[in-house]
Amino acid sequence: MLKFYGIKNCNSVKKAMDYLNSKQIEFEFLDIKKLDEKTLDFWLSKRSVLELVNTVGMSARKIGLSKEKLQNLNQGEIKAMILQSPTLIKRPLIIKDDKVFIAKEYENF
Repeated sequence: MLKFYGIKNCNSVKKAMDYLNSKQIEFEFLDIKKLDEKTLDFWLSKRSVLELVNTVGMSARKIGLSKEKLQNLNQGEIKAMILQSPTLIKRPLIIKDDKVFIAKEYENF
């Protein structure tokens, strides 16, 4: 079964859930706001931080985060920032077969 990370009131998440439901693909919904370090470490082992973090979203704008600033942070700073504000992660984020799919990549299922 897929692990589906998101926020219930996010339009992108709602669209993805509708898509998966229309394809009768089962998934477990997990609130991205409850992100833990072990899960984040797994995501970072599979995808780059630039792929994971939405630098144009509201959460990034609130803290003044840009791609350039993100690239200048070390791994510890990045992890601390994401764990403090998990909504920086692009959504939805889906785990399937030990792979991490971000945003509209679910359309390839």
